[in-house]
Amino acid sequence: MEKGKIIPFLIIGIFSFVFGYFVGVSQPLYSENIVIQYFKNPKPYSVEDVSLPITYYGTVCGKYIGYQIPPHNVNEEARNSFYRYFKLKDKDPKKAESYLKRGLFLTEYLISQSQKEQVEVNGRTISFIIWTYNFEFPLYNLSRGWKGSLCQAGCLKTLYLAYLATEDKRYLKYANLALNAFEVPVEKGGLLKLRRYKNNSYYWFPEYASENPPYVLNGFITATLWIGEFGDKTNNSEARYLYKRGLKSIETFLPMYDAGNWSYYDALGHKCNRHYEHLQRLQMLWLYNITKKEMYLKYYEKWKE
Repeated sequence: MEKGKIIPFLIIGIFSFVFGYFVGVSQPLYSENIVIQYFKNPKPYSVEDVSLPITYYGTVCGKYIGYQIPPHNVNEEARNSFYRYFKLKDKDPKKAESYLKRGLFLTEYLISQSQKEQVEVNGRTISFIIWTYNFEFPLYNLSRGWKGSLCQAGCLKTLYLAYLATEDKRYLKYANLALNAFEVPVEKGGLLKLRRYKNNSYYWFPEYASENPPYVLNGFITATLWIGEFGDKTNNSEARYLYKRGLKSIETFLPMYDAGNWSYYDALGHKCNRHYEHLQRLQMLWLYNITKKEMYLKYYEKWKE
């Protein structure tokens, strides 16, 4: 592919990534069975005529999960509401206001569901907030209360968009607390895992956090890129540091996800389905345009859809 053709593909890729990526993103092997539905807000909330997105998981690996409100679907819909608000605020202020109202309602719901934690890491006290899943996830042997970097990064981005839309520094404060979870080891309740390779340690933000995570590739890439985006937009030095460490890990471990003319979804040898193969190719294109490193373009062209 000629490099001059990269930019149009990037635009298409980013559009697809932003608006189509996160519905069912954490369910690679049975996403066709998942149904997104809506649940009317309970009475304690003062906002009227709004809904919470819920997911029907059905039975997964022999375990009935049923209806749940996973935070990654909530933060995705909140982000899309803010995107529509920014697009319409000058063209159709009334309609834009309805999207802003919905985005803020969902953001407040996320804040209410976050858990506040404080731990010591290398002699330093770190306060952070984190989101957990209120159900088991037997696909990766996760118990109720499991956490993930993809969800956390989505909440981080949602909080930043709420701040951008309102200039309310309360949202930025929560965003910084959400970022702090990426500095805390998984073993202490955070989302940082040190992944070993050739006697060196590399930062990894696991999409499915556990003592022995499956090291899902696409979720880690997205989390890393969104952390970097937050660092650039807020001039946050810690976010920029985490982003650089994440990029180094992607570069180091990417060859392990090469399955010839296809790619692996995780480090356990599960190959991507067509949805995730398409997504990971777009991620390679995104990384190439950011870093200009030929290895990403090589994998973009090598992996088929």
